[in-house]
Amino acid sequence: MALLERLAVASGVLAAIALASIGVLISGQIVGRMFGHQIPSADDFAAWCLAASIFLALPYALLHGAHIRVTLVLQFLPEKAVKPYEIIATLIAIALSAWGAWHAIFFVYESYAYNEISQGMLRVPLWIPQLSMPVGLTLFALMLVRHLVLALRGELPKEIGHE
Repeated sequence: MALLERLAVASGVLAAIALASIGVLISGQIVGRMFGHQIPSADDFAAWCLAASIFLALPYALLHGAHIRVTLVLQFLPEKAVKPYEIIATLIAIALSAWGAWHAIFFVYESYAYNEISQGMLRVPLWIPQLSMPVGLTLFALMLVRHLVLALRGELPKEIGHE
C-alpha cells in the first residue's frame, strides 16, 4: 500500500502544479494584455489545468481524509453498525469510481483513436489534456480499495471521521 500512497501524493503534487499553472496563465494573460499581447489558447490551457487539478486531487484528498463526508448517519448508528455501514458505502464508492474510470479511459482512447485535435489557436491532441481524468479516477478507485481493506481489518482511519 505504500506504493499506492506515494502515487496518491504524486497525483496531489501534479494537481497542485495544475492549479498553480492556472494562476500563472491568468497572470500572464493580464500582463500580456496590458502590452497588447495575448497567450494563444490560454483559456483552453486554463480549462485543462482546472480539470487536471480536480481529477488528480481525488486520490490525495482521500488519502488525507479531505473529502466532504456526510457523517450524520454515523452519529446515530450503534457502534456495531459503523463498520458494516463503512464497508457498504465504500463498496458503492468503488463501483461508481471504477465505472467512471472505465468510461474516462474509453473517452480518452476514442480521442486518441480518432485523432481529435483542439479547436483553439494551438492544435493540441485532446487525449493529452484528457489523460488526467482516467488517471485521477483510477487512482481514486484504487485508494477506495485501500480504504475498504482498512475497513475490513477494522483499521478505519481517524482522519476520515472515525474517532
